[in-house]
Parts: sequence; structure tokens; C-alpha cells
Amino acid sequence: MKVVTGCVHAWILLRISSEADTAIFHKEGLLEYHLLFTHPGEYFTNMFQSGYSTGYAGMFSSTNSYWNDLTSNLIIKFLSICDIFTFGYYYVNVIFYNAAIFFGAIGLHRVFNTVYPGRQYLLVVTCFLLPSLLFFSSTIHKDGIILATIGIAVFNIYQAIHISGFTLKRVLYIFLALILMFLQRNYVSLAFLPAAFAWIVCVVKKYPALKTFIIIYIAGAILFFSAGLLAPALNLPEKVTNKQWAFNHLPAAATYIKVDSLPPNFRGFLLNSPQALNHVLLRPAFSDIHLSGSLIPLAIELFCYQLLVLLFIFYRNKTIDKDPFIFFGYFFGFSVLLIIGYTIPVIGAIVRYRSTFLPFILTPLICAVDWVKIKSSFQIFK
Repeated sequence: MKVVTGCVHAWILLRISSEADTAIFHKEGLLEYHLLFTHPGEYFTNMFQSGYSTGYAGMFSSTNSYWNDLTSNLIIKFLSICDIFTFGYYYVNVIFYNAAIFFGAIGLHRVFNTVYPGRQYLLVVTCFLLPSLLFFSSTIHKDGIILATIGIAVFNIYQAIHISGFTLKRVLYIFLALILMFLQRNYVSLAFLPAAFAWIVCVVKKYPALKTFIIIYIAGAILFFSAGLLAPALNLPEKVTNKQWAFNHLPAAATYIKVDSLPPNFRGFLLNSPQALNHVLLRPAFSDIHLSGSLIPLAIELFCYQLLVLLFIFYRNKTIDKDPFIFFGYFFGFSVLLIIGYTIPVIGAIVRYRSTFLPFILTPLICAVDWVKIKSSFQIFK
């Protein structure tokens, strides 16, 4: 299903524009593929060369830096290797791409299956079949890679703290997943670290989950806003502000929405948080459809999730699951969603970026709903 979805999504994108990111990756991958046979020395070294006067500076820059280009260059180099076996056929590359990233989704599903035993059908939906998650993670782009790295890191952390301990193999898998996550979207890996640390502390020390997460996140927030006092390079609020500026100066998109300027300080982040939460949790609304007809299915999907929240409120099970992994998912997911809301002014991009983190937000809700009670309620009206 992921392969079919990836092909359909790519076909739609290519019908709209030949300059879609996935099309550019494919074209650049073909150039690298031919370079392998004509100038193999350059092929194996060009990814490590910086063409900028600043050299390898600007690790957190959103434009015009070696590190920003590396996020795309890694995908392009991967596709050039796929082209050796697929002879440059894009839709065959989709098969290779989804085969490579599928292990992460499986790892995430296995963890949820351990936390919520007996709910395998619901978990298949939340880990694989949520429409926007399936749609965007199946196309050759960064989203599927981010989902894969998160799944690999989560699975190996869960195995380490519950079964095997932090063996060399587990640590290596976690480290490599975090490195790739950082190289693709550095802010996701930075949001992952405090959530993972709190999760590990809760399990190893058997501390109360909610209290532990709150304490660690308060400490993390203090560090986030004060690290710049130690060195300008550690001014993380400014990095977020710069990312917002970079998105605002991209070519205008059909689903653009106004985002207030974000001052790089605690007061600015606090005042902008209601707008950020509105954008990332409540858009696209049906009132946004006038911007683009492509928002119709996305608005319907979000409406279904809002109905799910209502079902959770009125039909949830009385027992509350306090597994630290659930708190990890909520704190990690919402922290990334907040960054997305602060920085991205395009609804279509918000939906794409948000989709990767839906399993962490929706799975506990779906699994906490008393579906038997709902079924019996409807039978009363028959």
C-alpha cells in the first residue's frame, strides 16, 4: 500500500509541477548516477565538499549552508545507488525507498503493540494507515526518513530499558538513528533528546512519569532560553526565529497563512504560542478551503481527529494508562508540533510536517476509547 500511495502521490505532484522536491531529488539522483561511472572520484567525495565561503559553518542555518544542502544530498546520493538497480526509473525507486524506511514504522508499531496489547487492528491504523501519514511518508522525501529514524530510535530505547540493557548494538542503532534524524531535521532530534531522557529516567529509576517529564521539561526550557548567554552560537530561540524567517521568504504558496514575527525570547514564544497551536492543531479548517481545493481531504481528516477527541472525552476507559512511553510520545510530539506552528506559514507544509507525529498523539486516544460502549450506545437506538 505504501508503494502504491508513494507512486500516486508522486504522479499527482509531477502533474502539478516538474519542480516538486521529489522530482528534483530524482533528477539530481540521475546526475549522480551518471557521475559514478564518469568521475567516480568526484562521486565519492562531493558530498563532503562545501561550496560556500563560510565552509562548514551554519549547522542550524535554513538556507545557503553545507548542512542545509546535506539534507537533500543524502537523499540524492541514496537515489543514485538505487538507480544502479532500477536503471533510473522513479517509480521503481519508490519501492526501494519504502523498503528502506519501513523498518522504522514496524519498530514503532511493535512498541505500541507492547504498550497496548490486544489492540493490533487499531495500531495498524495509527502506525501505518492514517491518511496524511501514509500519503506523505510514502513519497521520496524527508518525512519517511524522519519517521524511520524515530521508529528505530524508539524501538531500540524500549528494548534497552525493558529487556536487553544498553548494549553496544542498541547504542549504535540509537546513535545512528539520531545522527540521521539530526542531518535531516535537526530540530526533531533536539526535541527527541529531552523526551527520551525523561522516558529513560522514569523507567530506570521508577519515578512518577508526569512529574518527571514536567521537571525535566522545565529545566530544558530554562536551558533553551538561557544557553545563548553562554555563547551566541547556542542561542536556540534565535535559530527558531531564523527558521521562521527562512520559511516566510520562500516563494509564495497557495495555502500561505500569516504568521506573526517571532521575537527570540521567552516573552515572544509565549505570546506566539496560541497562534502556533491554532495553526498546527486546527488547520486546515473548512474555512481554509478557499485557498486551495487540495485542502478539502486534509480538512476532512482533521475533522475526524477532532471527533476522535470528543469520543475520548465522553467514552474513554476509566483506567488511565501511565506507561512512561505514552508521556514520551505526548511531550515529544507536542514539542515538535509547537515548533512547526511557530515557523511554518503554509498549511500544506504544516500538514506534511505534522503527519509524522500523529501516531504519538492519536494512538493513546484511540486505544483509550471504550469502543464496546460506543457500539452498545448505538444499538440502543436501533
